Amino acid sequence: MVERFCNHSELELFTSAFTHAAIGMAIVDLSGKWIRVNKSLCGMVGYSESEMPDLTFQDITHPDDLEIDLENIQRLLRKEIPSYQLEKRYFKKTGDTLHILLSVSLICDTDGNPQFFISQIQDFTKVKTYEEELLKLASEDYLTRIGNRRFFYEQSAREITRAARSEEPLTLLMLDIDHFKNTNDTYGHEVGDVVLQKIANICKESVRSIDIVGRIGGEEFAILLLDTDYEGSHIAAERLRKNVANAAIESHSNILRTTVSIGAVTFWGDSKTIDFRLHHADEALYRAKNLGRNRVEYYIDPEDIYFSPSKLYQTGLIHLQWSKRYKSGNQTIDSQHHHLFQLSNRLLSAIIAGESKEHCLNLINALIEHVKEHFRDESEVFLSANYEDSENHCKIHDKLLGQCADLAEKYKHDSLSLGEILVFLASEVIHNHMIIEDKKFFKCI
Repeated sequence: MVERFCNHSELELFTSAFTHAAIGMAIVDLSGKWIRVNKSLCGMVGYSESEMPDLTFQDITHPDDLEIDLENIQRLLRKEIPSYQLEKRYFKKTGDTLHILLSVSLICDTDGNPQFFISQIQDFTKVKTYEEELLKLASEDYLTRIGNRRFFYEQSAREITRAARSEEPLTLLMLDIDHFKNTNDTYGHEVGDVVLQKIANICKESVRSIDIVGRIGGEEFAILLLDTDYEGSHIAAERLRKNVANAAIESHSNILRTTVSIGAVTFWGDSKTIDFRLHHADEALYRAKNLGRNRVEYYIDPEDIYFSPSKLYQTGLIHLQWSKRYKSGNQTIDSQHHHLFQLSNRLLSAIIAGESKEHCLNLINALIEHVKEHFRDESEVFLSANYEDSENHCKIHDKLLGQCADLAEKYKHDSLSLGEILVFLASEVIHNHMIIEDKKFFKCI
């Protein structure tokens, strides 16, 4: 076929260059059949020169790479481009994958009619291997073999953007190993490294393969749970916490046990950065540490989902919306929670409508009295069930009652804003207390 396009001396020169080229060379007909191949190409793919004509390039091309190759061939045939070059994969005769750099030109006759393709094939496998190793070094934490801070940030930013389009919930977990400094000081940094490696493995094994896991600091890890709301994330976070607490960490003659504190924030994908969300998760982590460690705590953005447009008030502003997701399953507690919403909305409505201070103070006092009664009933339920965390829960009650009293005092002195009331009711009472703390108990009975 080539003979028609060359005189004798040119043909000898072409044949010599084709045969002895250090890279793979091939003449391929318009259907993809190998017409002529050199030894370098045969050495790459493992087929002999006599076997190659029975194959087409389509037969040995990785299916994921075939479409773009065929598209470029059509562009050549339409004479939109003079040649093309791309990275693709071949399957060797052994079944192994070969990464190549392919360059293809179209040869036409004197009338411009396409005749055949000339292909140059370079083995790119080592280059791809080096690229993958460099990428691994740039994205993997050298000690724990999970994603490093850069990897976590890049992957999380991509998923937050995607979730914003699909309106999916995400949950960010931030973990810190409890008393890790004591471990290093007592057993040495070599043992501390073993602990870090073990925690990293537990993190990977406790979540799904689609979730993003990374080491973002010394003994701090972060996990982004994809398409996971509060309910699902709380199950995942508790599973992770318990897996760490139950793990025996062996290092030389030492068998250690440790725990982690976890801060979490559930949100829907939006324009806020991963740094913004990590800051909130860190606040929740700080609270988990202060409340005794080895626990999961959540942060709630006061601007989040607990307000909705009100059609009940002529002001047309906002009120707190009751939802079935707030139900605990205990009829008495749920009834009191629902009444708490009603009292809160009466107070908000009165303040927005500019009703008298005396009337608003009466509503604040009624709300406080209801909260006191509710906390008494709730504490009795916890104590009668021998709930192991009832003491901490009662401390939370005392803290909330103190905040209620502070709000009333501030209102008396005209220094209480509507925003402060909304933040307290939505974040402290509804989210942190009802959704998180109460459900810890009602899920375990």
